[in-house]
Amino acid sequence: MLEVVLTIPFWLELAAVLTGGLSGAMSAVRARYDIFGVVCIAIITGLAGGIMRDLLLQNYGIYAFQRPTLIVAAAAAGVIVFFFGKLATYLDPVVDLLDNLSVALWAVISVGKALSAGLDIVPAVILGTITAVGGGILRDICMNREPEAFQAGALYGSAALIGSIAYALMAQNHILDQYAALTCAVLVLGLRYASLFFGWRTSPPRDYSDVVTSAVAKPVKSVARRVRPPKGKVERDKERRGYEKLRAFWARMNGEVVPKRNAKSGRELEVPDGRTAPSDASVEHAADPSDRIIVDREELRRIMGSAGENDQPPDPFEPRR
Repeated sequence: MLEVVLTIPFWLELAAVLTGGLSGAMSAVRARYDIFGVVCIAIITGLAGGIMRDLLLQNYGIYAFQRPTLIVAAAAAGVIVFFFGKLATYLDPVVDLLDNLSVALWAVISVGKALSAGLDIVPAVILGTITAVGGGILRDICMNREPEAFQAGALYGSAALIGSIAYALMAQNHILDQYAALTCAVLVLGLRYASLFFGWRTSPPRDYSDVVTSAVAKPVKSVARRVRPPKGKVERDKERRGYEKLRAFWARMNGEVVPKRNAKSGRELEVPDGRTAPSDASVEHAADPSDRIIVDREELRRIMGSAGENDQPPDPFEPRR
């Protein structure tokens, strides 16, 4: 059932396993592992990504266990590199080429298998990316190193993701689907080497909290500065007197008679016919005594004269006997 549903050429699987195994074995030889360690790292790098993919697919079993030839090929790559490890120090470009080629091949194989299993584009892309970088991630974890795919630097996992997206879109929509695998491999290799040549690098995390906070707070502060607090009584009285002076001036310009007002209370003063309006001093004196602090005796008697003659209160200014 696996061969019918997931129609992937065996030589493509074998090439991916060999390139991944050689890359992992060279890394183990540089770390001075023994032959068991080198072979294990070669198998992990060559097959771990495919095993993770098959575990996620669930219904088709682990392909590496159904084809033991792949395990033997990865182990053989580890043994060869172990006994000829001196060449690895002079083959850095070859190591990089094998690693990049392994990423590209695993992306092609896994996306193709996911689409053949009936998955949609998004899960197929996820499987392709996980499979492409999964072997390298497990290799770095087993060698007690920070996973290269997770670090800021040259494009690695991002290249696998872009290649998987291109292959899934072309194969699913039948857009030059015969060239989909080649397009994926070219994209992955091209992005990897272009990032190294042109210095394209992914950046570490950046905190934009202060920028966003200031951008949000700026219009709020602008609105708050335009809002004025409510005016107090003194300011309202000043505005009212200013409006009244302007209104009186306009009335005089039109020939109207403007009654005088008390400067403090603002009340109109009644002026008898044939008499001139009192001055400001007399206006203040004739105003309501409650507006002043000092009241003379005559005013006090006039205010309190409303009471009856019999119940008239004693004069507070008369000396006590």
